[in-house]
Amino acid sequence: MISTMSAKHNCPRVKVLLSRAGVLAFYLALWSLIAGWINQPLLLPTPLAVGERLLALLPDPQLYRSLGATLGRTLLAYALGIAGAVLLGALCVKSKLLELLLSPLLSAVRATPVTSFIVLALVWLSSPRVPVLTGFLMTLPVVYSALVQALRAIDPKLLEMAQMYRFGRTKTLVHVVIPSVLPAFVQSCLAAIGLCWKAVVAAEVIGVPKLAVGSRIYESKIYLETDSLLAWTLMIVLLSVLLEALLKKAAKRLMEVRHE
Repeated sequence: MISTMSAKHNCPRVKVLLSRAGVLAFYLALWSLIAGWINQPLLLPTPLAVGERLLALLPDPQLYRSLGATLGRTLLAYALGIAGAVLLGALCVKSKLLELLLSPLLSAVRATPVTSFIVLALVWLSSPRVPVLTGFLMTLPVVYSALVQALRAIDPKLLEMAQMYRFGRTKTLVHVVIPSVLPAFVQSCLAAIGLCWKAVVAAEVIGVPKLAVGSRIYESKIYLETDSLLAWTLMIVLLSVLLEALLKKAAKRLMEVRHE
C-alpha cells in the first residue's frame, strides 16, 4: 500500500524530469545540426567540443577560484541590495518626502543600461568592486518597489485591530506587517537574483578583475576560443540555475514555517 502511494507520488516528478530531458535533448540535437551545417568551430563548436573543454577545465584550480569570486560578489551585491531595499522601503512608507526624492533616482536606475553604470563606475572604483555596485543597483529597485507596494497594501483594519489590542510596534511588526508583506517580498527577491547575477558577470566582462568568471569569458573571446567561451557560459548558467533553485527551496521553507 505504502509503495503504491509512493509510486503515485513520484510519477509526476518522473514525468517532469523526462519532459525536461526531452527538451534538453532536442536543443542539443539542434545545436549539433547547426554546428555541423556551419562547419566552423570558431563560429559555433559542437556540443561535444564544448563538453570536452568543460571537462578539461574541471581540474584547473583557477576555475573554482573564479567561480568562488563571482559567486561571492553576487551574494554580497544581492544581500546589500535587499538590505538597502528594506531600509529605504521602511523609511519611504513613513516619509512621503523621502519617497518623492528617491523616485526619480530609482527610475533612472531602472531606465539606464547596465553597461553605462559599469563604464561610469570603473572611473570611480577598482574593477573588483564594480560588479558588486552593479549587482546592488539591479537588486535594490526590484525589491524596493515590491516592498513599498506591499507595505501600502496592508489592510488598515489589521493595523487598527493591532492598535486596539495594544500590540505595540514589535508585536505589530511580527504578527501583522511581516506576514502581510512576506509573499511579495519573497517573490521580488527571487526575481532579483537572476538580474543581480547577470549584472555582476557583465561588469566582470567589462572590468576584467583578476579572479572572475567574466574575465575568463573575456579572455576566451580575445583568444578566439569559442569552445572555452561557451564552456564558461554553460558554467554560469548551471550555477545560476542551482542558486535560484536553492533560494526557491529556502523561500518555500520560509513560507511553510510561517503557516505552521
